[in-house]
Amino acid sequence: MKIEVFTDYTCPFCYIGKQKLMQAIEKTNLQEPIEIQYKNYEVHPEIQGAVQQPYKDYLLESMDGRAEKVDTFLAELQQHANEVGLTYHFDTMIPANTADAHRLAKWMAKEQKEHEWTERLMQGHFVEGKDLSDRAYLFSVIEELGYSKKEAKRILDGQDYQQELDQDAYDAQQIGVDRAPFFVFDNRFGIIGAEPEEVFIRTLKQTAGEN
Repeated sequence: MKIEVFTDYTCPFCYIGKQKLMQAIEKTNLQEPIEIQYKNYEVHPEIQGAVQQPYKDYLLESMDGRAEKVDTFLAELQQHANEVGLTYHFDTMIPANTADAHRLAKWMAKEQKEHEWTERLMQGHFVEGKDLSDRAYLFSVIEELGYSKKEAKRILDGQDYQQELDQDAYDAQQIGVDRAPFFVFDNRFGIIGAEPEEVFIRTLKQTAGEN
């Protein structure tokens, strides 16, 4: 079974959705192998570098300055995160451009390290307050995973893996992806957003039954 996940590292529902998917896979205990492929879907490509303001202030601008609405949104988001074992640190989160992170992800996928890369960056953003547009931070994660900072820099300075990113964008357009996360199961079934865990379990079983 192949599961494609259109996602972004700074999308709060993407981290929650990823956790729900992994927990559902563990609970269903399907006999067939499952391949998970992460696909680039930047939620804020318009951001240049990083936003130098608290996450709450950033949300205020997109919610017409309504503090009460932002507080309610953050409280509900934290509750959803807690339900899958996550704790978001909104006071340190940095909205940032993730283009470089997605390019390096294609290299990590080639090296069979895409899952570790994805988890590390999401943990860095939502828990540790890391700036995902900061190449120094990205290089440090590359080295944590046992790979060369020099090679990472060469990739980002050139056009390596641009074709793969363009293919992700084309695929998203073809199937109508307009938000993240977006999960595609064997090109048959889809889940939009961080749906309840039982939806993931049902879809996994449904997909397995179709094979």
